[in-house]
Amino acid sequence: MNTALILSGGVGSRLGGDMPKQYIEVGGRIVAASILVLFTIGAYTLLQPKTVTLSAESEVVAYHLPDGTKVSLMPHSSLSYQEDDCRKVEMKGCIYYQVKHDEQHPFDVMGEHGHVRVLGTQFMVDERTDAPEVMVTSGKVLFTARSSAEGVFLIKGKRARLQNGAAQPELLADYDINDVAWATHRLHFNNTPLSEVLEKLTELSGVKYTASDESKRLTGDFETDSIPQVIQVIEETLGVQIR
Repeated sequence: MNTALILSGGVGSRLGGDMPKQYIEVGGRIVAASILVLFTIGAYTLLQPKTVTLSAESEVVAYHLPDGTKVSLMPHSSLSYQEDDCRKVEMKGCIYYQVKHDEQHPFDVMGEHGHVRVLGTQFMVDERTDAPEVMVTSGKVLFTARSSAEGVFLIKGKRARLQNGAAQPELLADYDINDVAWATHRLHFNNTPLSEVLEKLTELSGVKYTASDESKRLTGDFETDSIPQVIQVIEETLGVQIR
């Protein structure tokens, strides 16, 4: 917001009085009008709620909002909200939300193109392109275009994409739960070819993995806090060497 301060120039008196027009009376005291204007502007600025901005640069960063909601930001993502209301946020990039349930206060996510509203659930919003996607891992969300009230409801396991310029999102095929492993730190495999397992581990770690026999299949759940430990368990379980 730009503010212009216009001060009266010249000399003279107000109509019907002897007081110079550059001064006014406040509480029985004579003060310069310019000082009063500056004081009013300063007080107004101080009373405005501050904007809080959270960001991630080169690695995934997790934050807890004042209401108990947890947000995990992919690199080059950001989230902002007014200090007095953290349940209405603006975002850029890709963020995974674990929203604290509150029946009285919906949680609103505004991206450049899309809008998501929930009461309390877990979901990912990917706004890295002009066709944002939403994936729900728990609960239910309403996904609309930013300037529209018409949209689609998504429940656990569902996802949708808002094509550029579309009036509302379109439903997509069910997503792979491992697509959000970067935020949940959990991997689930069900008779999955080892080659696909290694692709996911490579994606998460940035290290290229290959195995002595990639035709084998893996079933199991893994915590991704230590990828080397996951590799060791797979080697022992399937009797392969991974490098």
